[in-house]
Amino acid sequence: MITRREFLKLAACLSTSFGLSNFPAVVGAALKEVDYATVPRLLYLQGQSCTGCSISLLQAEAPNAVSMITRYSKLCFHTDLSAASGKQALNLIEEYISGRAGEYFLAVEGAIPWGMPEACMLGDKPFAHYLTEAAKTMSGAVAIGTCASHGGIPAAEGNLTDAVSLGEFYERRKLSPLLINIPGCPVHPDWVWKTIIHLVQVGLPELTKGQPKPFFETRLHELCPRYHDFQEEIFAKNLGDRGCLFKLGCLGPDTYADCPTRWWNGGQTWCIGANAPCIGCASPLFASKKQFPFYRIFEKEAAAESRKNEARFIFTG
Repeated sequence: MITRREFLKLAACLSTSFGLSNFPAVVGAALKEVDYATVPRLLYLQGQSCTGCSISLLQAEAPNAVSMITRYSKLCFHTDLSAASGKQALNLIEEYISGRAGEYFLAVEGAIPWGMPEACMLGDKPFAHYLTEAAKTMSGAVAIGTCASHGGIPAAEGNLTDAVSLGEFYERRKLSPLLINIPGCPVHPDWVWKTIIHLVQVGLPELTKGQPKPFFETRLHELCPRYHDFQEEIFAKNLGDRGCLFKLGCLGPDTYADCPTRWWNGGQTWCIGANAPCIGCASPLFASKKQFPFYRIFEKEAAAESRKNEARFIFTG
């Protein structure tokens, strides 16, 4: 059972994140006593990733991560969190992939090395093998983070493994399982866990471009508290200055995410709140092209800054 305080906190988070118009009915359904027998099992596998998304998921607060993996879902395997290892772990994964262990959802963190399968192995089999077999038995898949959703840094132009997202992997294999993409580098814990709560208690959430619509339907730029500065052409010239950060490389106009209203680190801050431009980590463009830097600087301004630095160097000798 959850306390009244926990109920109110979770209800507030759900109503904000899902933009519920019929608050009492939907939240009441979402927070009814969970039937443990119907809670989905999660088989969490990692491909080409830094494990940053897993670390972020452990920062969940409403509910906390322990509740999410024991009450609202059954985390049957996770490389970093599971006690099982070696042959025992491989046998456990095989039990689910084969369908012998019953229904489950596949959670995937990281990209898939399409052109170099041996770059990511589970035991003596490529990661790609398990993904292909899982498509035949799983109830659906959740791509967690930008690497799994869009390819991310492992799939950056020029990478040697020809890394691809989970969706592109299945498309190339001519498979079409149910797939929910939840990008972010790292992913926000609310985006993942509240999607799972919705799956468990309400059903499949409304999607936009394969992503949960409540979190990814609006440009970050349009939700930004500095949007007025952009309209008034008040641009910051240096980090820490008042004004829109667009000319300092902010990619908010190209990114769909609710960071400005959700915030990060337990609701303490977020990138622009800390005077850092958005790097578009939830965008399909993130880290994809060599000529697309994390911080976009206008060419004329960059050239002027370069000349200024050169003059300063000559003057100081």
